[in-house]
Amino acid sequence: MAKKTTQEILPWTNGELEALLMGVISHGTEVAKIDFKTEIETATSEQKADLLKDIIAIANTFDDSYEDHGFIIYGVKAKTITGITQTESDTDKFQNHIEQLLKTYISPMPQIYVLGFETTDGKNWGVIVIPPRNNKPHMFFKDLFCTDRSRSRKKGEWFVRRGSTTDPGLPEDLALITQKQTGMLLEPLRESIRSLQSRVSKTEDQYNSALFKLVERAVSSTPEKSTPEKTGRKLEQAGDLEINVNDSIDVGESLGMDLPTRIRHKLRTPKNAIAEDLISEAKSLREYLDGANTGLTWVPQLKNAEENKKIISDLEEKTQALQLSIATILLNDTKGEYTDALLRSIKILAKATEVPTGIQYNRIGEALRYYPLALILYTIFICGVATNRGSLLKQVLEIPIKHHRRSGTSVITDIYFFYYEARALFNDAYEQRWCEPIAQRIRQVIGDKIGEMITEFSEPEYFFRGEFVLALTNIDKGMNEGEEVDHRVPLGGLYLYMHEAHDPIVGFISENPDWFGKFYNHPLNEILDMFDRNAHKMAGSGCIAIGMHGLKTVDHYQEALKRKTKK
Repeated sequence: MAKKTTQEILPWTNGELEALLMGVISHGTEVAKIDFKTEIETATSEQKADLLKDIIAIANTFDDSYEDHGFIIYGVKAKTITGITQTESDTDKFQNHIEQLLKTYISPMPQIYVLGFETTDGKNWGVIVIPPRNNKPHMFFKDLFCTDRSRSRKKGEWFVRRGSTTDPGLPEDLALITQKQTGMLLEPLRESIRSLQSRVSKTEDQYNSALFKLVERAVSSTPEKSTPEKTGRKLEQAGDLEINVNDSIDVGESLGMDLPTRIRHKLRTPKNAIAEDLISEAKSLREYLDGANTGLTWVPQLKNAEENKKIISDLEEKTQALQLSIATILLNDTKGEYTDALLRSIKILAKATEVPTGIQYNRIGEALRYYPLALILYTIFICGVATNRGSLLKQVLEIPIKHHRRSGTSVITDIYFFYYEARALFNDAYEQRWCEPIAQRIRQVIGDKIGEMITEFSEPEYFFRGEFVLALTNIDKGMNEGEEVDHRVPLGGLYLYMHEAHDPIVGFISENPDWFGKFYNHPLNEILDMFDRNAHKMAGSGCIAIGMHGLKTVDHYQEALKRKTKK
């Protein structure tokens, strides 16, 4: 098997990783899985021992930040890139050297990737990336003796990070590692059991319901024979069907159904049936996305437009029934009778995408699995904003989303970053160079399938209003988490690049200051100020955020509040 590139394995392109690390450097804070070094040298035993200690400490530590990846950034001092003088500048050679050290002294061997960068003024710097692995704890399996005995490492020693410090691993650290790894290993089994139970229950219900209705129709359509007996009667139907029942006939009992099943059939209402069907459709889509033999490839390739267009079309077709159903609920279910079923359906889709055992895959194949949920999320916000369903939208935002590279969970809007790798395939499929190819395609699908259902607004009003409200949720989230001001950015979207987004966004702000102002956790004027300052940062490489040129959303909001006050 050919060696995988960092592009295939890491969650970021080299450019994205460089930008991320520049932000980390400017912040200047060492945390659990970030370490700064001016140089990395391995000439002496002491230097080797220290480097190995740092690597395994980061590898043995869990942290949801940066998808649980660790970074040893070198050529840096005091928030400044100083460049390297002693550290090996050939990254391939340097990586091979470190891997050899790890192979010699550490078991199980952690995975590392060494990448080098250069500043505009010619300073070289780099990073050792330590991806998450499920084979912790990493420890010394061989003594490493040093002249300075305090820095010698003994067989069986292992380390973890506590904030910015490196400490020996303790029993409680081992317990945490065991707990997390067991949970990760068992989750696919638990989900399979839940899915199997659901399918068995549904099949049983369908069988019992069909048989129940068949017999019920037979009983109700059978002529009654006159008989003097009051203890019972004999019912006959043309053909071979002959059933004896008493005056208080219970068809369910005559079929041998147990009491809970009979009660379930008696109480089942059309509303319950629709809710169950909605959840069943979500489960069916989830199984399609996770399966190894469903026809959805795990290793899509670029430069294959027709095949990639078919992949996207198949995903949209599989999602269509659920997408249209959710749109119908949002646009028509004013009493909220199906809200619970809708939320449960979204939760089913928001689970981690797990690669089946023994299956080859690439990052695009993983990212594609989040496209249906992206379609659904856009649909929810476009339809929900059009009908002022703020309460339901807030409930959707509370749904966690899992990613198999993270030990914890993220909020559902982080899906934007999960499906990012699939952007290249969409441009390849439609032979375009769109800045936001997935959002571009979603706009088309919603226009074709759902646009005529939205009577409140027309295109482009309904699309950009929904996309804008969705985009701001990431700023609100960043403020919740205490991010630096410069890092409080919206989600990307088509609004960044299209002047036609101006009027819908301004119109929405001006017409809905009350609804809009109460939707987020933080004051809307602060969120819009961050949007105006930072939205352009979400423009992709080679793209310019011309859609936001001259648009001061916070000014429009304040003007709308003033007009309302005057009234």
